Amino acid sequence: MSDHAEELIRLLRESATQRTLQKATFSSPRAAGAENLRVDVRPAEIRGEWMLQFTTSTATQQFHRNLNSSEASSELARLATEDYRNVNVTTLDALWEARTSRKEKYSLRRTGVTGKPVAEVVSHNRKRNYLIPEGVPCPFLIHTGVMTKDGTVRASHARKFGQINRFLEFIHDIVGQLPTDRPIQIVDFGCGKSYLTFATHYMLTNLLERECRIIGLDRRKDVVATCTNIVRELQLQHLEFSVGDIAGFESSGPVDLVISLHACNTATDHALAQAIRWQSRVILAVPCCQHELNEHLQAGSLAPLTSFGLTKERFASLATDTMRAALLTAAGYQTQVLEFIDMEHTPKNILLRSVLRTGRTSDSVARKAIDEVVRMRGLLNVPPLTLEQTLRTENRLPCDSEAPQTENAESSNDTQEPVVGELASGGPADRSFSPS
Repeated sequence: MSDHAEELIRLLRESATQRTLQKATFSSPRAAGAENLRVDVRPAEIRGEWMLQFTTSTATQQFHRNLNSSEASSELARLATEDYRNVNVTTLDALWEARTSRKEKYSLRRTGVTGKPVAEVVSHNRKRNYLIPEGVPCPFLIHTGVMTKDGTVRASHARKFGQINRFLEFIHDIVGQLPTDRPIQIVDFGCGKSYLTFATHYMLTNLLERECRIIGLDRRKDVVATCTNIVRELQLQHLEFSVGDIAGFESSGPVDLVISLHACNTATDHALAQAIRWQSRVILAVPCCQHELNEHLQAGSLAPLTSFGLTKERFASLATDTMRAALLTAAGYQTQVLEFIDMEHTPKNILLRSVLRTGRTSDSVARKAIDEVVRMRGLLNVPPLTLEQTLRTENRLPCDSEAPQTENAESSNDTQEPVVGELASGGPADRSFSPS
């Protein structure tokens, strides 16, 4: 080795051991026809430990390794001297560029130290907070059109890219609640184009190194065919898409995480009810349109709130999701109502995140939750909605206190018949999920 080779190796080793490395990119393979086209390196916190994540990209796939600072130090030096000719490095205080000639002459230059380059480093740190960072090719995002082949996020999909990462934050926050002694079993009801289904599989499998099995269900044959083709092209393991819905789905084993995004009207209620039947450890639901309560509200009630179509619709949506959250609490879940940037760019941006309580929910907490739902319905003068009716029929709610019956309200006792909604559960099975 000659010229700046030793300086380059020293820079890489010290930035790893001193934890000043923010990004490193190795490109231009030395071997002709090499399968591995580039390697991107970024810091990552894995189970509370600072590590460097090495992302190796081929033409169609990515492979990840997480190394501690000592292991990463050696691997960085090896990549620069054996596998690749070009190296770009970003540290806390500078930007570096290294090139290797055909005659093994190494050049290393500092391309930024203060001013604008430092600002770029700060910007990079902000982007690094994304679980799927910009600038690193991600196969499923390339195939779905969010990224170009070099990892650039398309301008038309910038918001989508941010939304995908936002959803992964919700997944990341609850991953500790999911089993570690077996593969994580996940069902995504109404998966649609499956940006978030692919993202969930990618994060668990590639970033967190957890084994998972995911099935996405949707009624539309065209979107299922498209997603299946992506799975085949990227050779993704344990990710499956099928034509089906909540009514025709059965599981022969435990389902740990249920995802329901933008299920229309009472379809969300049937997804929540199914998750409760399974006693899924985590439920993530982003409701879409909610017509059921809107149809029950009298135009004169709560005037002028219900006198205008727009305010009535938005109030009905908010009230429906509030009662859903309380019913989940009554059914044994610790539930949060969180803000989520809606994938279709509509005002409906509420996410219900529910985690099954490890200990039995105290009777007082559960009873208080159902009492509040009954009291709220009384104020609105409406009957029990689909989720409440379903849970009552299946005896999954505690007995509530006596509540006055309103003029238009139906009986709320446990013998009440459930409303059959758009995707009512209990129909003939057309899909079985058998975790292995």
